[in-house]
Amino acid sequence: MSASEPTEILTLEDAINRALVANRGLAEAQDQLESVRFSLTSAGAEFEVKVFPGVDTEVNSFQNSFGAGVSLQKKFAIGTQAVLEPRIGKAGGAYTSFVNTSLTQPLLRGVKREFNLSGVHAAEFADRSAKRSLYLSRVNTVLETAAAVYEVIRQRELVLLNEESERRLENHATAARAREKVGLASPIDTYRATIELKQAQDDLTAAREALGDALDDLKLILALPLQEDIRVDAPLAHDFVRTTEDEAVQTCLENRVELDQAEDRVEEAERQSRVARHNTLPDLDLVVDYSRFGIGDTLGQSTASGVESWGIGLRSRSDAARTVERAAYGQSLVTTRSARRGYDLQRDQVVRQVKRELRNLQRSEQRIRIQDDQREQAEKQLALARVKFQHGLATNFDLIDAETALRRAQVSLLSTRIDYVLGTYRLRGAMGTLLEAQGGS
Repeated sequence: MSASEPTEILTLEDAINRALVANRGLAEAQDQLESVRFSLTSAGAEFEVKVFPGVDTEVNSFQNSFGAGVSLQKKFAIGTQAVLEPRIGKAGGAYTSFVNTSLTQPLLRGVKREFNLSGVHAAEFADRSAKRSLYLSRVNTVLETAAAVYEVIRQRELVLLNEESERRLENHATAARAREKVGLASPIDTYRATIELKQAQDDLTAAREALGDALDDLKLILALPLQEDIRVDAPLAHDFVRTTEDEAVQTCLENRVELDQAEDRVEEAERQSRVARHNTLPDLDLVVDYSRFGIGDTLGQSTASGVESWGIGLRSRSDAARTVERAAYGQSLVTTRSARRGYDLQRDQVVRQVKRELRNLQRSEQRIRIQDDQREQAEKQLALARVKFQHGLATNFDLIDAETALRRAQVSLLSTRIDYVLGTYRLRGAMGTLLEAQGGS
């Protein structure tokens, strides 16, 4: 490969696949999902066995003392909390041993798993939301990449069209100057041809600059070095979409992840409202505890015998009025109503979007047919103007006007074809079929 050849040639599929791996914005969404999963792990840790070791020692003028123990704690999904705390110590010449065990069971807010696992359920909802957000980021990345690729194609084709137009106008200007010398054309004919040539050259320069900008935009999306030379290849050929509005809407309602998220948000709001209502109950716990204390000249003696005690009782530490909790429950009802309205709004928005994208495609299809006819007419007009000009039946004004009309028709047809191809991507995105949804939807 020579130094002047591009170092990389990307098809549309290559560009999309690279963007789905390397795009920086997509990496941010992936990091967010990973962060949420740590929160899910943290929420589940509330029900793991927790071990809290402890050691203390003291040296003073009266005696030296040492103690060591561990606290084992476990919370269950039915609300029960169990604690086991064995401990040994030595003070002066005496050894001590101590064991305390307790069980705490909430009564009024007791065994309801939905309440006790609320933190886990909230973390699971956040995880599902993050997965859907990542999926939508992937969809947007595909759409953004396709638009960037076709913008490069558009500008590259415009460069070619303007180069071709410049060559034709250069020939017109040269012919006008030659005809003026032999008295077959006036100076105004030469001026006219020269002005149009300069305009074509300016359009060509602008198109080349736009091509460079489009390539840079694509490199940013693909996380490629801006100095890297790439070439893009994507098809302009397309098949016209044949689907009815009802079919498109039904597909949309079955596949759009945004609707899954809105429905899930309603269910989560209703769950949190039930938890908030449950939380308005007073905090009343049943507590059962057992302890044993022993002392002796050796550690074995301290553990072999000792004093035992047990107890059972009720404990309440809550505000009887429950003002804060009742206010939280009232807020949860407002949130639930908002979530339900949000679902209805989201449903209407996605239906409107898919209808709009389908109408845009249908309009673009009509424009393609019209502009293709206009291009053919412009080509015929230019061919006729050339013949008439060669036989002295027309001035170069007619020739240049036909040239300008052809260039305008070519540019319009190119843009509309690219808009149609991109419109098919947007329609698939609106119907939720651009990418296959992965877990969590």
